[in-house]
This record gives sequence, structure tokens and C-alpha cells, in this order.
Amino acid sequence: MKMLSRWMGGLAVLLAGVGGVVAAEPTVAVANLEQIFKEHQQLKIVIAQINAQTAQETEERKQAVAKLEQMQAELRPLTAAAQNPALTESERTQRSAQAEAKLREARIKEVRIMRGDEATRRQLATRLQDLRKQYFAEIQEQIRAYAAEHHLALVLDSSSLAAQSGVGGVLHADPQLDITAAIITRVNKLPPPAAAVPQK
Repeated sequence: MKMLSRWMGGLAVLLAGVGGVVAAEPTVAVANLEQIFKEHQQLKIVIAQINAQTAQETEERKQAVAKLEQMQAELRPLTAAAQNPALTESERTQRSAQAEAKLREARIKEVRIMRGDEATRRQLATRLQDLRKQYFAEIQEQIRAYAAEHHLALVLDSSSLAAQSGVGGVLHADPQLDITAAIITRVNKLPPPAAAVPQK
């Protein structure tokens, strides 16, 4: 009987210890980084500004292409006139010189458009990469602060991009471990940075 009561007492202590572990706050959490980026209000404003600037640059490019097409259209009759046997040699020479000048002008314009396209692509890629780094650092700082406040030892990224990269990502997470909404709330309370959009 004494042995049974000792055993029951030991079991009670063991269950109490297990109960304490179960009741303790989890030390692991997940956050969907892509969702945080998508719902980051200041980042949305900055992306909208970049989109507006890109739309303006696209319109300027359309105007440059239209000018190039006009130059090419003007070049065709000059080229034809330079080869017209009905004209005098002097007239053909004059038309040929005009055609060559127009062709040079058109080629310069075409090269400028191509270089502009490449520069715009590079600048946009750099700006987006810089923004992602800037806002990732901000989000990471908020995750660290939240983790310290809530005694979390580990926070995993549960976004779909982690799974697409081939490393597996988070295959399952209990919804109560997800701190995404809390982090979104925190980052959206932060004041906007002084220079949100780097200028060209």
C-alpha cells in the first residue's frame, strides 16, 4: 500500500511537471514573411510611388519610340529620292546626304532608347532590392522585439517562397504559433522612413 501511494505521489509530481510544460508559452513561432511584406502599409505607398514613376517613364519611352518611327518614315522617301534616276546627279547627291544624316540621327535615337531601357531595368531592380533589404531589416527588428517580449526562442518563416526554394520551409504550424498578424500590426505602427523612395 505504501509503495502504491509512493508511486501515485511520484506520478502526481510527474504529471504536474508535464502540465507545467504544456501550460508554458511555446518557444517556437512562425511568421509569413511574404504576407507581412504584402500588408506593410508604408511599403505599399512606396511601391505605388515607384509604379507611378515607372508609368511616367513608360510614357516618355513611348514618345521617344514614336519620334524614332517618324524619323524612319522621313528616311524612306529620302532614300528613294537618292536612287531616283529622274533626278539630276546633284539632286540625288543632296537627297543621299539628307538620307545619311537622317539615318545617323535615327540610329542615335534608337541606341539612346535601348540604353535607356537597360538603365531603367537596372535602376528598378536595384531600387526594389534596396527596398526589400531596408524593409526586411525593419521587419526582422520587429520580429526580434516581439520574440524577446514573448520569450520565443525561434521564429520560422512560413511563407510559400521558403517551400519553393527547395529547402522545404515550414510543412505544418499550429495556428496559435503564427505571429504574422502581430508583426503586421507592429510594422504598420512605425513612422515612415525619412527618404522612402530613392530618386534616380
